[in-house]
Amino acid sequence: MKLFEYEAKDFFAKRHIPIPEGIVCESLDKIREAYDNLGGNVVLKSQVLAGGRGKAGGIMFPKNSQDAVDMGESLLGRNIKGEPVEKVLVERALNIQEEYYLGIITDIDSGNPLLMFGSEGGVEIEMNPESIKRTFVHPFLGLSTHQVRNVLVESEVPQEHHQSIIKIAVALYNLYWDMDGELIEINPLVGTKDKKFFAADAKFNIDNNAIYRQPEAPKRKIESVEERAAAANMSYIGLDGDIGIISNGAGLTMATMDLIELSGGKPANFLDGKDALSKEGLKIGMDFILENPNVKSIFINIFAGGPRCDEIAQKIIETIALIEKEKPLAVPVVATLHGRYMEEGRKILSKYNSSHFYQESEIEDAVNKVVALGKKHNEHIDK
Repeated sequence: MKLFEYEAKDFFAKRHIPIPEGIVCESLDKIREAYDNLGGNVVLKSQVLAGGRGKAGGIMFPKNSQDAVDMGESLLGRNIKGEPVEKVLVERALNIQEEYYLGIITDIDSGNPLLMFGSEGGVEIEMNPESIKRTFVHPFLGLSTHQVRNVLVESEVPQEHHQSIIKIAVALYNLYWDMDGELIEINPLVGTKDKKFFAADAKFNIDNNAIYRQPEAPKRKIESVEERAAAANMSYIGLDGDIGIISNGAGLTMATMDLIELSGGKPANFLDGKDALSKEGLKIGMDFILENPNVKSIFINIFAGGPRCDEIAQKIIETIALIEKEKPLAVPVVATLHGRYMEEGRKILSKYNSSHFYQESEIEDAVNKVVALGKKHNEHIDK
């Protein structure tokens, strides 16, 4: 379960991890009131579970009360990476002196908690991932202060900051462990000019299999695209690009993303439909992708090792027909099929007549086609 920022920060506050003063708002009146109560100098942060909201325009800095209301109006109801913004966190802006990264994740290979600390926080961490120092935490012994101090020394953090960061790191680890966390993250961990540290942002994922023993975990319906995909036996991760991808198998999906990048395109998502594609998963996956308003073209790349290509081809036709029955398909779709009953599947697709659907036999041709169609769609919108 992914927690919203304000939910994660509620847990942080209970564990004495410092957070900026903030108020969660669901209406414009509340945003105006929050701005006034916090004395101005605030930041408006849309509450969505998808990453990259800042680049998507989901974080704003108002200059006055009316500005806050106007910005709140543009945020509430906005769709960010397939998620509607229903709440805005109005938070006191910080007088930032330093930015660090602090996170703990369950390492897939070893099964152990992994502490990560970066000397550069915020968006800079994406540009310089080698700055992150890592140390494994023994699950029976927990995180020790000397482990944190070692990564701080290695990261050349001034000694005067060590005590404050160590205290936050240990509290963060204990929260992660007690709540059956999969990932917990502060990015950035901000040091202010008065030498205080705050969790300026918060990310917290709780293991779905352990929710039953976490009575404090938020009670809500499955809302995010990632959670809905998992419930449908598919893996979905939203990205910053504009080419939607549906494939089967994590390796093939990753390879498809790489090919699109090499051809000058940018993937809008990772979607491994697994075996669900031979049933109702293709329609569900297409719906997930079409929720993202940034998508300009869709690529379906299937290797049929289990399901047959002719069955997948029939599902593609039925899915597109269902979507176009509801409303005209807004973006072009390119498909390529390989594997069992490949020729039969291709014949089925070749007989389907739609101005929005294209089939290519070779994957390189299909990738070039979907990238070109996406750019053409962009040019058409710009005009």
